[in-house]
Amino acid sequence: MAAPGSSDLDNQEAYLKEATRKVKEQGFFMKRCMDSSDLKGALNHASDMLRELRTGVLTPRNYYELHMKTLDELHHLDDFFGQLCKDGTKTASELYEQVQACGDVLPRLYLLITVGATYIETRQAPAKDILNDLVEMAKGVQHPMRGLFLRNYLSHACRDKLPDTGSKFEGQGGDVSHAVDFVLRNFSETNRLWVRMQNQGPSKERKRREKERQDLRILVGTNLVRLSQLEGVDVERYVQAVLPKLLEQVVNCKDSIAQPYLLDCIIQVFPDEFHLATLDSFLETCTQLRDKVNVRVILEAMMKRLAAGARDAQSSSSGEAVARTPPKAFAAFNSCVTKLLEEKKGAIELAELLRLQAALLEFALECYPGRLDYVNHCFGTCAAVLRQDPPRTEPLDDTEAEQLERVLALPLAPSGGLGGVLELTLFGELVEYLPWRRRRDVSLGVVRAVLGAGEPLDSVESVEKLFSMIGPLLRDGPDDATGGQQQKSSATSDAVPDEATEQLLVARLSHLFQHDDTDALFRIFGAARRHFGQGGIDRVRYTLVPLVFRALALARAVRAVETKIAEQQAEEQAEENKKPAEEPPPPTEKEPAEKTTDGEEEEAPEEEEEEAPAAAEAPAATTEERTTIKPPQYSSRKVFQFVHEIVTAMAGSFPSLSLNLFLQCAQEADKCGFKAIAYEFVSQAFIIYEDELPDSKAQLRALHSMVGSLLLSRGFDDSDYDALATKTTQYAAKLLKKPDQCRMVATCSLLFWSDDPSRVRDGRRVLECLQRSLKIADACMTSSSPPIHLFVEILDHYVAHFEKKNPMITPKYIQGLVALINEHIDNMDRVDGRADLEAHYRNTLARIKAKEIIPLP
Repeated sequence: MAAPGSSDLDNQEAYLKEATRKVKEQGFFMKRCMDSSDLKGALNHASDMLRELRTGVLTPRNYYELHMKTLDELHHLDDFFGQLCKDGTKTASELYEQVQACGDVLPRLYLLITVGATYIETRQAPAKDILNDLVEMAKGVQHPMRGLFLRNYLSHACRDKLPDTGSKFEGQGGDVSHAVDFVLRNFSETNRLWVRMQNQGPSKERKRREKERQDLRILVGTNLVRLSQLEGVDVERYVQAVLPKLLEQVVNCKDSIAQPYLLDCIIQVFPDEFHLATLDSFLETCTQLRDKVNVRVILEAMMKRLAAGARDAQSSSSGEAVARTPPKAFAAFNSCVTKLLEEKKGAIELAELLRLQAALLEFALECYPGRLDYVNHCFGTCAAVLRQDPPRTEPLDDTEAEQLERVLALPLAPSGGLGGVLELTLFGELVEYLPWRRRRDVSLGVVRAVLGAGEPLDSVESVEKLFSMIGPLLRDGPDDATGGQQQKSSATSDAVPDEATEQLLVARLSHLFQHDDTDALFRIFGAARRHFGQGGIDRVRYTLVPLVFRALALARAVRAVETKIAEQQAEEQAEENKKPAEEPPPPTEKEPAEKTTDGEEEEAPEEEEEEAPAAAEAPAATTEERTTIKPPQYSSRKVFQFVHEIVTAMAGSFPSLSLNLFLQCAQEADKCGFKAIAYEFVSQAFIIYEDELPDSKAQLRALHSMVGSLLLSRGFDDSDYDALATKTTQYAAKLLKKPDQCRMVATCSLLFWSDDPSRVRDGRRVLECLQRSLKIADACMTSSSPPIHLFVEILDHYVAHFEKKNPMITPKYIQGLVALINEHIDNMDRVDGRADLEAHYRNTLARIKAKEIIPLP
């Protein structure tokens, strides 16, 4: 019967509805006959019902629906046959002969399969004979779609009737070899019918037929599922009897739809042990497929299946990943890939080749962790393909670039470790084939991999190699060079955080620079600075700042070594100075000692015996310490010079950041005892303040940092400290806004009175700062909203200095200021913020009262 035409496709719903009605009608009459034990009538109505399956106008989906409804009715007939045999009304052989009297082939075979299942169940005949008869009789239906559903019913009806190992049908009914033979024969015929569907009908409907075949493919795969469920099929039988026949069927069908589907079914339904035992023959088959078949998909499916098994075994307590994936597996896959490349050279697109290598690489990483030779081999294959002769002139398209990026990203898993990333020999060459944007993405993956590994970068060579791999994150590309500034100015706000996130990740690399030798670490910092410096102003603001702080930590470490060496030298000098006083004066008394060293035995006083070892041990210990403490090649001054150069280079573009860094460097230099260097750092901060900070808010923040740094300093000479404190106060007095001037000048009063009695204590200068801040606050009172809170803040400073026992701050100043604040508050309008002001003032007064500074009501 022909395939449904275009008019039939338009009436599918009506055809299905009518066929379903007839099935239900004949099913009803069939069950009525069964109720009255009318076997002949039941078979007649069953035949009429099954004749609806002879239709050729339904599509596969609709035919499947009709088929399932028919089988639902047919199950009642199956139960009826079983009851007849059980009651002894009919024997299975009699039923088997009687149903063959049906005139139409298709209904007769459905009935024959139904009775055959009952026949096997009664064990009145060997199961192997019945199965052989059924699978041969089913050849009577050669219509592809009807034959597919018929054989699917055969497989379903006999699924639990096979003489499998451990089955009740084993023995006289046959053994597992008969069960395997039945399933394989049914599979072979099913696949043949499925392939024939491709050639049924006109060529213009080829795509529709391909879609229908895809809908029906599960009917073919079900046989392979049945085969995998047989208990008697072990590795040996699979190798010798099962897989060769399956692969023969795959190769001989020569169908571009059937071949990949069947191989995928084989991959999915059989266990990993079977695949590992037959990997060579399976891969050999992959090289014999039709040209239209995408072999990469099949190989990738097999590799993923084996990799998943290895991963599960590795995560289990037994940890048998290596045993489940022998080393020959990678060699086998690689050999298959190489053969495909040789046989289909020029026929396989570059993107597909890269996908193939990505799948092979992923398999190697999953099954053989740590085998970098496999990774480098895959990289080498990709490089060889990209180095084609003649050389490729056009850049990679998006698909090709995406696949190459995937190849490069696969080894960058966090578990790979730093050593693994740096040993990828062809990584840099492959990256060069990518567009700049994708290079940045790959470089970002490298950075994340290195940070995830957390292993130290402990040599200049490792730093150089790593930075050569992440070059796109450290400098602008060719696209950025031509129009980068314009693109950045018109970029969306979302792009800025992305770039900042990238550079912050790169900056974190500075924390991996580690070495016990300070000289080696300094050389590492120098190499990092050279690379970071190529990034331009948009990058150094992120990358150089952590390097500055790492260098300051190095300066502290070097200074500690220098201090220890100086202490050692001082001890040695002290010992040298003590030697003349400790020498025994009488020369004659030395002779016994000299004789003793020559071997003569002389008795010595007890005191000399106790002192001699001590005298001998002291130089030995000193010598040992002198050999262990080696003077560093790069002094702490050199490290501070290194930091000074970095911050100076940033000052023009990032003044506020550089100012804070200079102040931080000044604090470290002060702690190390380098007052001249500390003074230079502070001076540079002041220069930036004067020349580069026009913004009043930035100036205010900078002054707070400057005051804080000066308060933390300990090593400045009095004249230097006075000059710096005075200059800071002058800056405060020149702020743009009067309230800022007032607050900042009052804050600067802290610079002239230290808690440490040994340091600066100039009460007169403190009083000058506070009185000047009062004048500024008084000048602000002419505004529409007088800032009375400024007076309260100044009062806090007066109270603080009074508590520090500054003799220039007397109670009369506090009393006068309290009176002034009371007057202003009484005259103050009810405005927003008054409640907060009064609460602040009450707290200050409570403190004054608790300290009994002045009498308060």
